[in-house]
Amino acid sequence: MTATARLHEPTTTPAPEGIGPGDDGWRLPARAFLRRIGHRGPVTPTADSLRALTTATLRAVPYEMLDALEGRPTSLHHPDVFAKLVHRRQGGTCLETTPLLGRFLREAGFPVRLVAAQIWRVKGGWAPRWDHLILLVEADGAEWVVDAGFFMMTALEPLPTDGAEHTHDGWTHRVATADGHRAVLRRTPGGDWIPVYRFAERHLETADCTWVVDYHMAAADSPLTANLLCSRVIPGGKLILMRKNFIRAENGRENIDFLATERAAEKAIAEIFHGHDGKLAERALRLWNRTRGKRAGKLPGIG
Repeated sequence: MTATARLHEPTTTPAPEGIGPGDDGWRLPARAFLRRIGHRGPVTPTADSLRALTTATLRAVPYEMLDALEGRPTSLHHPDVFAKLVHRRQGGTCLETTPLLGRFLREAGFPVRLVAAQIWRVKGGWAPRWDHLILLVEADGAEWVVDAGFFMMTALEPLPTDGAEHTHDGWTHRVATADGHRAVLRRTPGGDWIPVYRFAERHLETADCTWVVDYHMAAADSPLTANLLCSRVIPGGKLILMRKNFIRAENGRENIDFLATERAAEKAIAEIFHGHDGKLAERALRLWNRTRGKRAGKLPGIG
């Protein structure tokens, strides 16, 4: 059985207490992590605390894959990810930010599962691979979808899996079923429901995801090594840079600007990486210039 197939087989196996590479002897430095995300409130295994911690992480840690664009594979080792996101104050992808947040939540007492998801493409249809990662977290007797590493728009705070509609800052989501799997759906301004992604049930270890890194570093159609893709959650929405498009998604609406010049790209990149070392924005601008002339292909799983 291939790694891809393994990742999305549903199962009724009970959820483990937490996520991570096992008993590796490393304990996440909680105070440094909290300083990085700017969280000063209580840390208890409750829904209110989960909401505050997730929101703080989303707003503090941008989505970026600059290392991959520069030819450096993503490390799945939690101490390496911690050094990148916390000590060096970079951003990350679903392979980095989401598992690291999951490890923090586990050590704070939350029951957590790390599971694979298959993204719905911008132009319709499921991506060919289950190469996105999300968390399923239990708090206050309910289960919540937590996504700290998604490039495009999804729920801006933990989403209950109760099937009800949940609206936050003009964005409405719910968990339903799509093609045989539970899925996160988003309501469009016109009232239609479209999938964001569908997700599996089986808990993963980070070692189960090495094939995702190998694929994106080697595949000619990987968006992570061919295009500059970066984003950051802001109050009410998200700022998204996708190739030459800058999307400002706020309060249920999306406005798209075409980045025709380097100056326009520089301004958009600076906004996404606001509050971070200027060298991060400088690297992103160099990569935007390097990739701007590449032929645009399909964007498969972007997580």
